[in-house]
Amino acid sequence: MPAGGFFKLARIIVGVMGDAYGHLSLALALAEQAPQHEYLFLGAGTVREVVKMGFSFLEVPLPATFYANNKVDIAATIRNGSKVLLGRNPSVKRIMGEIERFSPCLAITAYEYFTAVIARELGIMCINLDNQHFLTKLRFEIPRGQMLSRFLYALPLKLMFSKADHYFISSFYAFPPRDPKTTDVFPPVLRKDLRDVRPAEGEHVFVYQTSPTFTKLVPELEKTGNRYTVYGLGEKPGSRNIVFRPASRSGLLRDLATCRYVICNGGHNLISEALFLGKPIFSYPIHMAYEQFFNAHMVRKLNYGDYSLDAVPRISCLARFEEKLAEYRGNIGKKGFCGNQQIAAKLEAKLAEAEIKSRTEANQFETA
Repeated sequence: MPAGGFFKLARIIVGVMGDAYGHLSLALALAEQAPQHEYLFLGAGTVREVVKMGFSFLEVPLPATFYANNKVDIAATIRNGSKVLLGRNPSVKRIMGEIERFSPCLAITAYEYFTAVIARELGIMCINLDNQHFLTKLRFEIPRGQMLSRFLYALPLKLMFSKADHYFISSFYAFPPRDPKTTDVFPPVLRKDLRDVRPAEGEHVFVYQTSPTFTKLVPELEKTGNRYTVYGLGEKPGSRNIVFRPASRSGLLRDLATCRYVICNGGHNLISEALFLGKPIFSYPIHMAYEQFFNAHMVRKLNYGDYSLDAVPRISCLARFEEKLAEYRGNIGKKGFCGNQQIAAKLEAKLAEAEIKSRTEANQFETA
C-alpha cells in the first residue's frame, strides 16, 4: 500500500473552468504531482489542450467570464451563465453516461460547475481546488472598498461553485481556514515545467494580460525607456521597445524567468508563478473581478510589489515601483511558494478516505 493512501491507481474526474489558463495550470500541476492515477478532464476552452498532453477529455458547457475595457462585462457574463444553467439537465444527462463508463472514485473541480453536480449524482467525494474560495472559507481582514465587486463575486461563488465536500485552497497568502475539517490551505501548486526553470535577471519587463481589452496600457508603456515582452494581446508588429508574443507555454516561461519584473492583471496563477521565480509584481487588476483586486491588495500588503486601479495607467506609478525593486525581491526571497508535495499527500489521504467510505457502503449493502 503506498504511503498516504490505499491506491496505486485511482480514476479521478477533474473539472476545470477553461475561460483562461490559471485553473488549467492548477489542475495540471496536481495531476503531474500524482501521475500514478488516471484522469478524465471535464471542461471547454483552454481545457481542450489536455488532449495534446495525453489526458482524456470530455466537453461540458462553459459559464465563462467576459471582459470589456479591462473590466468584467457583467451583462454578457450573466447571459452566458444563465444559458448554461437553463441547459443544465440535458447537459448532466449527457455527461453522466460518459462519466459512469469511466467509473471514478473521486472528483476534483477547479472552479467548474458540473463536476460537483455529477459527483453528487454518483455518490463520490468531490474536492474543490482553487484560490477563489479564500473569500468564504478562510479567515482574513477584508480591505475597504470594492463592496459591489465583492458581492457580485460572492454570489455565483456560493450559488454555483461551492458544492464540494472538501476544499483545497492554493494561495500565496496563508490565511487560516474557518473550518479545518473541510478546508486545507497550501502554498501555490505549480506545474513541473515552471519548477524546472532557472530564473535570471534580464533587461526586459514581462507583461501578461488575462484579457486583450486593456488597450490603454501599451501606449503608456511605449513612453518609457524599458523593454517589454507582452503576452495575451496576440502576436502582432511591435514598436521600438515592445515585442508581442504569441501564446506559447515554453516561450512564456523563458521570458518570465529572465525578466526584471512582471506587469499583469490580478490572476492568482500568474502572480504565483512570478513569485516562485522571485519576480516583483505590478498589478492592474481587472475591474469588478474581486479576486483579482484582493490578489493585488495582498501583493502590496506583503510587500511583493504594488498595484493600480487606474483605468488609464500612469507611468509615474511604475517609476515609484521600480525604485523599490530590491526591497520587493528581498521580501519574496524570504518565502516559499510551492505546495506541491503537501497537496499531493493530502490527495492520497482523501483517496484513502474515499476508499474506506466505499468499502463501508458496500458492506452495508451486502448485509442489508
